[in-house]
Amino acid sequence: MNNIKQKLEQTGKSILAYSRNEIYLSMRFMDIALSKLSWEMNLSTTSIGMDGEKILFNPRYLIELYREDDVLVNRVYMHMLLHGLFGHAYHGGGRNEEYWHLSCDIAVASILYSMPAKCVCQVTPDFQMSVFENLKKEMKVLTAEGIYRVLYNSHVTVSQLDMLKKAFHADDHRFWPKDEDKDDSEQQQKHTKNEKQWQEISEKVQTGMETMNKEFGSDAGELLYQLSLYHRERYDLREFLKKFAVMKEEMKTDMDTFDYIYYTYGLTMYENMPFIEPLEYKEVKKIQDFVIVIDTSQSCEPETVRSFLNIVYDTLKDSETFFSTVNIHLIQCDIEVKSDICIRNLDDLDHYMSEMTVYGGGGTDFTKAFDYVAQLMMQGAFENLKGLLYFTDGYGKFPGMAPPYDTAFIFLDESGANIKVPPWAMKIILDKEELRNEHTAGKRRN
Repeated sequence: MNNIKQKLEQTGKSILAYSRNEIYLSMRFMDIALSKLSWEMNLSTTSIGMDGEKILFNPRYLIELYREDDVLVNRVYMHMLLHGLFGHAYHGGGRNEEYWHLSCDIAVASILYSMPAKCVCQVTPDFQMSVFENLKKEMKVLTAEGIYRVLYNSHVTVSQLDMLKKAFHADDHRFWPKDEDKDDSEQQQKHTKNEKQWQEISEKVQTGMETMNKEFGSDAGELLYQLSLYHRERYDLREFLKKFAVMKEEMKTDMDTFDYIYYTYGLTMYENMPFIEPLEYKEVKKIQDFVIVIDTSQSCEPETVRSFLNIVYDTLKDSETFFSTVNIHLIQCDIEVKSDICIRNLDDLDHYMSEMTVYGGGGTDFTKAFDYVAQLMMQGAFENLKGLLYFTDGYGKFPGMAPPYDTAFIFLDESGANIKVPPWAMKIILDKEELRNEHTAGKRRN
């Protein structure tokens, strides 16, 4: 019996070794990812899966798959590698597990579909093609996160869900990290280590593809593009806004400098008269003077503008970020300044959000807004202007000189990936789908 198991295991490993070599010869940039995973027979699964460190396989499944077509083995191998490169096993926390796993499989299948490499090339079934086409009506790039949002919000029926799972299922996800693993410090540490390693591998694969793009890149289809989008730096806008904070005294009990010993000593010695009381003011670092410029050119949709302002609205509500009285200028500009609304408090912004009208629809000229802000500064409109955010999704003419405050240009998705901002400015790329979610949340709040 043991001899049979050993032979099955050895056969399974031989098939995986052959598959690994086939993938390596066609896509040499995958070498570091291919070397990450070891192989182990696991009879608890009827197919094959990976846990971040090992490929766990049922040998009978591999043998049958290989007999049918060795390309099928290559595809499932590549399928698991892509899950690793995009961190799918580690990004599902807080999401519906069933929808997330399906979304990951669809995203990986779309990348495999784009790969013309002979070792993984196969005719894509019509049903899968129709799913890709329908999803691309909702998003430009089929990422697992984007697919999940579409599926989860589209009220898919049970029968439709079963049909999708049957069409896109390729590997066993039961070996992925589970929510209950968070209670096991050893398991959590292991998952964190694997996630970090896959992130490093993913970045190195991208670098390898960029280096060998002319020689091997065509066989990778959309993989390089998807990796570049996955690795681009994204920001939490709420945290980013805190970069523009200034120190100022605020009426607030300063418990950090308050000494309880002297306080209780006074109560004891002087009959309930405190020897020292806490200061009634405290130096805090928050945002007060600020400028937000909204590009209202024809390419910037009003709904997207509202979504962005919902983030600003939520950030302004945070008393730890903004002073109670602020001086925020919300400027709309296309090829010229169309409006300037001064926000003094949360009520002002609330009113602006409910009554907001987008003015513009022409081209884009960034210099006009900067010239206008320079005039405001000369007129004494700001006490200490620290920063300007310019929300745009298109090209425009940049100022020739750096302004006397920090500046960040905010672009949406891949629209700003190839735009070079001046060296004195920061560049932020936001996820358009996330902005849409903010807009929906904003509607609920209002």
